[in-house]
Amino acid sequence: MIDTPPLPPDLPRLHAIATYLQLQLERVHRRIVEVEQWEATRRASARPAVPPEWTLQMSIGADPRPIAVHHGQCTVRSARMRRISRRDAIEALAVGVQPCVLCQPDRELQVD
Repeated sequence: MIDTPPLPPDLPRLHAIATYLQLQLERVHRRIVEVEQWEATRRASARPAVPPEWTLQMSIGADPRPIAVHHGQCTVRSARMRRISRRDAIEALAVGVQPCVLCQPDRELQVD
């Protein structure tokens, strides 16, 4: 435990210390308000993350392979999803990657 120096025995110096500490505490509280306002402004101005337009679901394993193409709004979520472009989604479907049975990206992409 840290030993603090003893407080002075006389009342005037104790009042001076109390006043100093009160002023410091008020300063800290003002700074807290400033930082909270800054944080609120930063959060309000931050744009929400744009969901991907298309995703590619990868298989599990040492050599992951594409197993399904999804629309970016699909309810199927996985850590194995990769953001891809519209062109990449069309190409993946063209080479045989399966479209998701829920979101059916092949319909919107007009791929048979």
